[in-house]
Order: sequence, then structure tokens, then C-alpha cells
Amino acid sequence: MTAVRQSGGPSVWDGHFEEASRTIGDTEEANRYLSVRNFRIVRDAVLGLLGGPRGARILDVGCGTGHFVAQLAGANAVVGVDLAAGMLRFARAKGIAPVLASGGGLPFRTGVFDIVLATSVIQLIPDGAGFVAELVRTARPGGRIVVTTINARNAAISVLRAVERKKYSGFHLYPFRELRSLAEAAGADARRAVSVFYPLGRTQAAPVGRGPGLLASRLASTLIVEAVKRP
Repeated sequence: MTAVRQSGGPSVWDGHFEEASRTIGDTEEANRYLSVRNFRIVRDAVLGLLGGPRGARILDVGCGTGHFVAQLAGANAVVGVDLAAGMLRFARAKGIAPVLASGGGLPFRTGVFDIVLATSVIQLIPDGAGFVAELVRTARPGGRIVVTTINARNAAISVLRAVERKKYSGFHLYPFRELRSLAEAAGADARRAVSVFYPLGRTQAAPVGRGPGLLASRLASTLIVEAVKRP
């Protein structure tokens, strides 16, 4: 949920999550972008999408303190990647195997994981296509890849980015169609799309071939795309 930058110049977010691990500690607050409530809504939507796997090999890229996947760690082998060593220490305590690494070159063999997650990470990555390609590479054939991100077309986010330019200028936000295209170009077929509406707390699934409708595409705060790696 936090720092896995690939390359590019300095960002106001550099060091943000390491600092959060020191000052806020092992809390959901340390992992959030918009709010703790939004963090929980997105987490519950993703966990619902996964449907309670057991015995799976799961990779969480940008795992932060591990609050997002802690519920999966007992019944599955969960590996968490992050650049914030302080957050990884908290993740380890939750039964998550910590790996200090960036998203530009994940230190895993091809086809290792049954499920690969990247929640609210891609917006910090300059090379989104390369990042998604790495996620897909590490998944086994038939494995599931779930990517979430702040919605590029959300009207309120557009205003926020204009007002707080320094903080959000480094964000690389995506609409649904582009996320789907990145997954498909990397060798995975997009299967499900979910729109999350904050602060309402609602979620809405849509046929992946069509994606969110016009109104949903402007109001959804977060997009969730699930894809399956081709054989």
C-alpha cells in the first residue's frame, strides 16, 4: 500500500511512509492516501473479490504495515514487498514474509504466485506499463492479478490535484480502460472491474468489457481491476 517507486525524480512522497512508520506506527492510518475509511472500503472490496483463498501463494506489492492482507496470512503464504523498512517490520509481525525491494524489478522467479496484489501503488510508479508487466510476470499461468488505484477521472480528485499541485503532481493516475489495456498488454485478461465510491462506502461491479458507466467513471474514487494471467 506504500512505497515501491521504480525510477524518476524526487517526489514529495519519497520517505513519506518510512516517516509514517516511525510517527504513526502499526496503524491503518500509516497506510492510507485519502482516509482510513476509504482504506477499509477498498480492502474489504478486494478481500471480497478474492473470496477467502486457502493454501495460496500471495504477493502484496507495496504491502506497508501489512494491514491490507493480514487476514490472508494465516491460511496462505503471503509475501510483502515494500521500500519502507519500518513498515516491513510491522508486516513481519503479522505473519507476512517481508522483502525490501522496488516494483521495477521484483526479485522473484517468473510464475511463482497464485495471487498478486498491488493496492494504491501504481499511481506512484512512473512506468505503469513496466510495473504491471512485473506483476503479471510473477503470477503463475491462470494466476490472479489485482490492481487498485485512485480514479483518474474522479471529479473531486481533479480539483484536489489542482489545489495541491506539489503533493499530487507526481501521481500517474489511470482510468479503467487504460488499466485494462496495461494488464492485457502484459499477458493477462481483465476479468472484473469494481468501482469504489468514497465517502458513500458503496462499491459497484461492472462487466469488464464495458467498464464503469459515464456517471460511475466520474464519481468513483478508486478503481479495482482483476485480471487472470494467460496460459
